[in-house]
Amino acid sequence: MKRLSYLLIGGILLSTIIISCEQGPKPLDATALAAKADSVARSQMQAIAEASMIECNANQAMMVQMKADSLYNVAVAAMNH
Repeated sequence: MKRLSYLLIGGILLSTIIISCEQGPKPLDATALAAKADSVARSQMQAIAEASMIECNANQAMMVQMKADSLYNVAVAAMNH
């Protein structure tokens, strides 16, 4: 009896999957397509902005360190002369 119920449930699930796979995706109307495109573009722009901010902060720290080293070297050179 258990085996029969498992086979029946498995058959129902399999037929549901097959029926849902045969149906194509719903076509999007113009507003839904524009909303989807805007959503994708917004998420990509946000990711690019975050990556740019990280890169900018890293470059800024490097430039500050270079300027500090330069000022230190000038001060040391001035003391030695």
